[in-house]
Amino acid sequence: MMTHTWILKEFLGSNFRESLDLYVYNVCPDLLPIQKGITAEFTHGIPRRFFYPPQHQKAAYVLFHLLVDDMAHHGQIHTDPVCGFNPNSQGYAYRRGQSLIEPILEFQQRMGMDVDRRTAAYRAHTIIELTFDLRLVQEAGEVRLYELFSEAVDHTVDKKMDELCETLDWFFGVEAAVIRQALEKGLSSGTLERIKSLKDIEGRIGFYIDRFGLDRDNDAAWEGTRTLLLQAMRLVDDFDAFLSPTLCAIKNSSIPCFL
Repeated sequence: MMTHTWILKEFLGSNFRESLDLYVYNVCPDLLPIQKGITAEFTHGIPRRFFYPPQHQKAAYVLFHLLVDDMAHHGQIHTDPVCGFNPNSQGYAYRRGQSLIEPILEFQQRMGMDVDRRTAAYRAHTIIELTFDLRLVQEAGEVRLYELFSEAVDHTVDKKMDELCETLDWFFGVEAAVIRQALEKGLSSGTLERIKSLKDIEGRIGFYIDRFGLDRDNDAAWEGTRTLLLQAMRLVDDFDAFLSPTLCAIKNSSIPCFL
């Protein structure tokens, strides 16, 4: 989530604090699925819009999130959503994750929870995204990203919720009341604390263990996951290999959507 925040901050340039609610629009594809009945497949597979009426122009920053995901997963921006999982995708997260597939298969076997290569490829890309986000926050001088995002959440909840819910209703075609319920969960203090818990590698290890059904009380699960994440940390030390091409691709995108 902090990678999305950093890229939007850089895209906005010197005006990065003028419309703080844009940072919340930008993470809505990941926030809304906290609500029962809204899936990540739906929020990320929404048809790309080419026109934004004046009252809903900020919805362009929901699409901004999807374009960043295009680059991470496919290595290029698509005018139509790419449906389905492709373990051979050529985006940064999948290419960098290739060398993690065999270690994941071996780790799962040791845990008595075998997975196939396709599943291992998906988990490898997840590990790359987790570690890239962590290294960006810890080592690229972006330690204030959490503070920026928290400030954006406070501003949006206090002053922009009605506008946000109405715009997301228009963009996703989901009733504003349902959107509000999802956002109230997604932007709650408990959720923000969980996001902050990801500031270090231990928090990310716990996230991975929970996400993929491993046993939190099993020391071998922690040690095996730690080994995988530390290996991935060495694979994502060249931030610009992803950040610069992504910013460039979005700025040069033919999709007429940005304010």
